[in-house]
Amino acid sequence: MNYTHGSLENEILKTIWMLEEIDESDVSVNDVQEVINRNSSSKRAYTTVKTVMDRLVEKNMLVRYKQGKKFYYKTVSSRDEMAQQAIKKLASQYFNNDMNSLADTIRSMSASVKECRKAELV
Repeated sequence: MNYTHGSLENEILKTIWMLEEIDESDVSVNDVQEVINRNSSSKRAYTTVKTVMDRLVEKNMLVRYKQGKKFYYKTVSSRDEMAQQAIKKLASQYFNNDMNSLADTIRSMSASVKECRKAELV
């Protein structure tokens, strides 16, 4: 499974996960386009959303199936499963599979963010 994707792919995945969590019903391109366009200043064309969703099918991140004359999509992995795979890939690429080093880096970054927030409040 290829977990590399662009910002629109990420937005589409997050939208489908949200729709699946709310309703667990079949998710169409129209459903995704409607949510994205409602929540964004830049409007996406139906064909753009469909093309990206079809690419996510090719990457085995979504499945597409037909009911009647209409196509619907479902995610292959949950948000947590995909996040775990991304974290494992990050650990492999940059930390020699050492999850403790990755965790140390995250803790260090978190501390830096907290310090910046404190400085902004002063």
